[in-house]
Amino acid sequence: MPIYACSNGKYRIGDGECMYTSRDSAERAYAAYLAQEGEKSLELKEETYNDYPEAATNNAKRALKWKEENGSDCGTSVGWTRANQLASREKISRDTIARMASFKRHQQNKDVPYSEGCGGLMWDAWGGDAGINWAIRKLEQIDNRKSMIYNYKSFNLEVKDVDTKQGVVTGYFSAFGNVDSDGDIMMPGAFKRSIQDWGPEGKGRIKHLLNHDPSKPLGKIQVLKEDEYGLYYESKVGKHNLGQDYIKMIESGLIAEHSIGFKTLREQKSGEANQIHEVMLFEGSSLTAWGANEATPLLGMKNMNNIEQIQDQIKSFEKFIRNSDVTDETIDLCMLKVKQLAELIERMSSTKAVDETPLQQKEEEVPVESLINIINKF
Repeated sequence: MPIYACSNGKYRIGDGECMYTSRDSAERAYAAYLAQEGEKSLELKEETYNDYPEAATNNAKRALKWKEENGSDCGTSVGWTRANQLASREKISRDTIARMASFKRHQQNKDVPYSEGCGGLMWDAWGGDAGINWAIRKLEQIDNRKSMIYNYKSFNLEVKDVDTKQGVVTGYFSAFGNVDSDGDIMMPGAFKRSIQDWGPEGKGRIKHLLNHDPSKPLGKIQVLKEDEYGLYYESKVGKHNLGQDYIKMIESGLIAEHSIGFKTLREQKSGEANQIHEVMLFEGSSLTAWGANEATPLLGMKNMNNIEQIQDQIKSFEKFIRNSDVTDETIDLCMLKVKQLAELIERMSSTKAVDETPLQQKEEEVPVESLINIINKF
C-alpha cells in the first residue's frame, strides 16, 4: 500500500489518517501491520541455505570421486546434481531440502558397498546420514518459521525483582553481546525503534505474555528500555487469576527464563556469529515450560547438564504443586514441566557411565518413579 505525504507535513498509509511524522515511521508501521497479519508478500525472494554439516559435503565428495575413478550407472542426473551442490557448498532452496529429506525412504540400502550396488553410493551422493538428517530438521524449521508471524529467541534470565503489594515485576527480556545457540548476537540498539514506535511511551502494542501465548497476557508493560545489559522491562501484573498465579510462581523461584517474539529487520554476519542490529519487537514472554518445537528450543534445558540441578527443580515444583492455591490451569503448566524434567533425568541416566555402582549414587536422588505418584494425583 502506498505512503502519501499530507498537507500538514505528516504522512498517511493509503486512505488512512495523516498521523505519521515521517515517511520512514509510516513504512515501519505498515510493515508491522503486514507482519502481524502474516502477509507473505513481505518475502522478496526465496531464502536459500548452505548450513548443512561438513560431513554431508564430505560424503558427497566421496561419492563423486568414486564415480569419477570407477564409473557408475547409478542414480539420476538429479542425484548427481545434488552431490555437486553439496560438494561445492552451494546454497539450496527449501524445495531442494525437501527432496533431500524425502530421500530418507532409501535408507534401507545405505550400507550397500559402492562396488556392490547403488545404495551406499547414492545415499552418500545425497549427503549421507548427516545430510539427510539435517534436511529433515531444516525442513521442519523452515516450515515452522514460515507458519509463524514472528520468531522466538529465549534467554536464561530470571526475574530481577517483584513488588507483591504493587504487583510490579522487573527484569530483562533479552541480553546483549552473548552468542546464543543459534549463533546470533543481539546487539545494542536492536530494540530502539520498536520501543519508540510500539513501547509504553508509543502505541503501547508490545505485550507481556506467558509462554508466547496471546491468550495469556500477564500484565501491562510500564517501562521498556535498553541499558548496557539488555532489554529491561517493568510490568504491572494484572489482578486476574493468571497474573496472581504468575506472582506466586516468581516468589517460588519457578520463573527462570524469558523470551522475545520478534521479526529480524537488519542483521550482519561477523566472524562465526550473526549480529542482529534491528528487530521488530512484538512481545516479551516469561516462561514456565519448555517448547515442544525443536526449531525454537529454550536455553534452560540445554544449560541443565547434571542430575542434581534437575532434582532441585523437581523439588521446587513438587513443593509448589502440593502447597499452592493457584488455578488448575497453572498446576497443569507445572505438571508439564515436571514431566519434562522426569524425561530429561531418564535420558541422562541412560547415558551415564556403566561403571557407576549403586554405592556411588547419592541417597537423596529423586527416582523417576516417585514423580509418577505426584503426576497421578492431578
